[in-house]
Amino acid sequence: MRTRTTIAVCLLLAGLTASCSSNDTDEPTVAKASVTESAGPTPSPTPSPRQETYKLGDIVDISAGGNDFSAATLTYKNQGVTSPPGLLQEGQKFATVQVKVCNRSDEPIEVSPFTWSLAYEDGARVEPTHVSGGGLPQPAYPLDAKVRGGDCVRGYILFEVPEEFGRAERVLYSPGDLDEPVEWTVPTV
Repeated sequence: MRTRTTIAVCLLLAGLTASCSSNDTDEPTVAKASVTESAGPTPSPTPSPRQETYKLGDIVDISAGGNDFSAATLTYKNQGVTSPPGLLQEGQKFATVQVKVCNRSDEPIEVSPFTWSLAYEDGARVEPTHVSGGGLPQPAYPLDAKVRGGDCVRGYILFEVPEEFGRAERVLYSPGDLDEPVEWTVPTV
């Protein structure tokens, strides 16, 4: 038993040493030890060193699906968006974000407001609604538009949110080619 424990500790240390070696990619390297016995709880994974949540106004460079582009959440507004009478359901309010996406590739990319969402502290997620009319913030973010290389698109995305929801915690951008969303933190005031 003592020999197996000593071997397990040596294998674990060898695995940890190997995982600390230099790597040219941003992806964390995970070493898996093939030990059947465990001397204690498994350590938590170390977070990636890259920034994963940004501030409103930060421009994020993205490479996905063979395209290079940037995205930014410029503003967030939780209340005070006026709408034509009868547009909102009872117990609902509008929240808006102003976003901008710039295509840095030669090939066109597609943009849509439906790749954006709001995340709340309790885990709720709200997807955009697409309505237009007088009194709503302009310009509206385009619906399923193509953006040619070197061009940008900017506009407001409208969210219909239950009145009891406070401010969103984060704005998420999840185009289809990304493994995880890009996130901007919404300030508390």
